[in-house]
Amino acid sequence: MKNFDIKRFWQVLKWTVLTEKKSIFTAAVAFLCAFLAIQLFSCFTIFDLSHGLGSGPTFAGMMTCAAVIGFMWFYYASGVLGNARTSQQRTTALMLPASNMEKFIARIIYCCILMPLIIYVAAFAATGLRMLLELIAGHDNIVSGLSIIGFKVNMNINGATDIFSSFFDVSMTCWNISLFVLGGVFFHQRPFIWTIVSLVAISIVFGTIFFYIGVMIGEDNIKHFLMNFRGMTFETFDFIASLVFTAFTLFNVWLSYWLYKRLQVVQHKWFNV
Repeated sequence: MKNFDIKRFWQVLKWTVLTEKKSIFTAAVAFLCAFLAIQLFSCFTIFDLSHGLGSGPTFAGMMTCAAVIGFMWFYYASGVLGNARTSQQRTTALMLPASNMEKFIARIIYCCILMPLIIYVAAFAATGLRMLLELIAGHDNIVSGLSIIGFKVNMNINGATDIFSSFFDVSMTCWNISLFVLGGVFFHQRPFIWTIVSLVAISIVFGTIFFYIGVMIGEDNIKHFLMNFRGMTFETFDFIASLVFTAFTLFNVWLSYWLYKRLQVVQHKWFNV
């Protein structure tokens, strides 16, 4: 069997979507209602409407929606093995007439692209309904606020700083998502929670190590080291940092795939290895 065949991959992806259609529909309706409730609560209850709605309440509600989107994006990214939690599900996944790469990429597309896209569509639909209700209510200053949850693309070719900054933001986001993908493949039970716990623990450990390293090096030596980077522009720093995070992302995805290939019907009690 070839490692990747586009026709076979398409069949696996279609099977993945069809088997998860109930979850997709439930998520779409639930997030539509949730985003609409958040925006209506922000715009119609906690702000004074005597002088028109204005942009403040709108952006407050949209910021909350953006936080929910980010949270759920990480949550769904950790669900790569959501269709292989029980022995019966793992048996079905292992018996699919497709390669491990095809099954892995199909799950990545479903968890990291399709489901976040569903949430985005729900947020846009909720915003449209909220604006319609504001129009019916007679508000004279209706603001969408979609720029908060939308991807801002800078088309100014002279804005090199904005371009490299956007590149850095995208690479940083992909790296964070790849961490939850790795956690979703590694942990057997409650992968989202255990991934967060692991990241917090790792941050504390490395933060403590770097603190003591800084103490041993000395403040003057650190200042002298940082002065050597004064000539580095922000564009250069963003570009280098983006490459580093992109490399980390690729490594996390490769390691996730390496673990995914070792999926067995009978799993370890705590870990998927």
